[in-house]
Amino acid sequence: MANYLALFGTAVNKQPRQLLGIARRTAKSNVLPKLPIDFEARYEANRPDVRRETAAIRANLEELRESTTQRRDALKTRAEKAETGTVTFLNETVSFGTGAEVTGSAQAAASQSLLWKLKCWGFEHLKWVWLGYDSPTAVPESALEVHRSWLAEWNSGHPIGATAGYLRREWMPHAVSLRLCHWIRYHAWLEDRLSDPFEHEIEQFVAKNAAFLASNVEYGVGGNHLVENGIALLLAGVYAGIPTWRRQGTTILERCGERQFFADGGHYERSPMYHLLVSQRYLSAADILRRHGEPNEVIRRTAWSGAQFAARIRPPDGRIPLVNDSVFGEALPIEEFLTYADRTGIDTDPAQCQSDASGFYWLGSGETKLLVVASELAVPSVPGHAHAHPGQICGWVGGTRVLTDTGVYEYASGHRRDQARSVRSHNTVQVAGSEPAQFGSSFHFCGRIDPEIDYTTTETGSTLTMTYTVKGIGRHRYRHSRSVTATDDEWRIEDEIGATERPWQSRLHLHPAYQATVDSTEVTVRDDEGTDCLRVVAVGAEEVTVETAPYFPEYGRERSRDVITFSRTHGGTMGYTLVPEMAKQKPQSDK
Repeated sequence: MANYLALFGTAVNKQPRQLLGIARRTAKSNVLPKLPIDFEARYEANRPDVRRETAAIRANLEELRESTTQRRDALKTRAEKAETGTVTFLNETVSFGTGAEVTGSAQAAASQSLLWKLKCWGFEHLKWVWLGYDSPTAVPESALEVHRSWLAEWNSGHPIGATAGYLRREWMPHAVSLRLCHWIRYHAWLEDRLSDPFEHEIEQFVAKNAAFLASNVEYGVGGNHLVENGIALLLAGVYAGIPTWRRQGTTILERCGERQFFADGGHYERSPMYHLLVSQRYLSAADILRRHGEPNEVIRRTAWSGAQFAARIRPPDGRIPLVNDSVFGEALPIEEFLTYADRTGIDTDPAQCQSDASGFYWLGSGETKLLVVASELAVPSVPGHAHAHPGQICGWVGGTRVLTDTGVYEYASGHRRDQARSVRSHNTVQVAGSEPAQFGSSFHFCGRIDPEIDYTTTETGSTLTMTYTVKGIGRHRYRHSRSVTATDDEWRIEDEIGATERPWQSRLHLHPAYQATVDSTEVTVRDDEGTDCLRVVAVGAEEVTVETAPYFPEYGRERSRDVITFSRTHGGTMGYTLVPEMAKQKPQSDK
């Protein structure tokens, strides 16, 4: 029942263009493969002529390379392994052998997730080449031969409109967007190293894929997928000298910039990881268009505001908060992102981000502070990456991450996906074991909370109050008010649950580097060396316990960590005071 409610709620909240896009995609996928038409031949015959222009793309790529120098050796190692047929995505390694079929469609990759296959179909392993090697001349000739064999195998083994479905698998527009970006940048960087036949093959490959994408933009999906379509078409238009693609990509990015970002510059899916991914696309687009002689103020302004927000949410340890669908290792690290922004002419200053429209609030200062996520759970039309965390808090003490969100293990439907999105996996309250929203499948979501938020600051500290009501079919009705107050010495969190006699809990999830010990209503949090980090004093709780729960800091990686749980048997007021202790600053491992 919950799945049907979530599916229905997701559908009714879609915008008209999204619904039309979904209908078109479904019709194309189900009908076109059954028609007696050779779609591959049609695209091959109608490919436009490419007038290659790589200067702007190559110059921009050098700025990206110079922003990621600290990881160059590691990326080169990954490139070298891929050239021998061993590819790792999402912490899952597949050995294809020495043949050319390094693709998500190969038998060796059959058991991998769709996201893993999308990365492989998108040729993400090419990114390791142009980010990993010191220069184009450092790439061995044998490696170039392997890369050419990948392209030859793809062209011969993956026709458009195969029986697997039009717009499915290898020809999902998202995968098409990724491989356009990766092959175009590959060619731009290695232009002086490639043979004429190989260059021609890349040009023909780009022309066919771009023509396909131009006719199959993901308006039905929206969100970050639409941004990926836009940057791919823009790159293809610049690279191939096709103004219609360049204009189409530019228009998509302009509209997404106007519709997908809040007033404070945060991307509307409210995932720090996706914010960095999407904002990086805008940095690239703004820089490439400027170098191409067609500067675009809307795209540049979007890149600027996205960079300000990234600077604002940078935690004391410099790693993204794992809020909503976020993990480490997928987007550029914040420091690299901000370096890239600077190198592309975008200055960043958190003070210029004056709005709190995304619902991310910092309380405290310096190396010891809290991040409070006080917002609506999701933009109704794009709920796929949202988690249930009204009033979620994350905390850093002495520069180290102590109170954490959960991250995400995978996107495939199942227990881990449900657990990562559940309210019980976040540092907020849960009433009677229920959820404040209906979840279904991997990305379906239904339910709003319409929060009232008040944020004040004084000379002695700051206070944030968030109040909302949960109601709707299949959900317990209750009103939750959370108050978070930060002073120089402590943090106080108070929760009030009204209109219910049901039991409820409030939870605090610790980073795996810390352990909790309970003594009546007081909890001591210590690091692995036994040094006190945080003292937690419960107020109004009938029981305080320490449990364990999973932590998903990266795709495909699970760790166990302590969870402090405060419980009451009925509504009322409950909370706790957090007193940070002197903590040693030291590197944390999420491996």
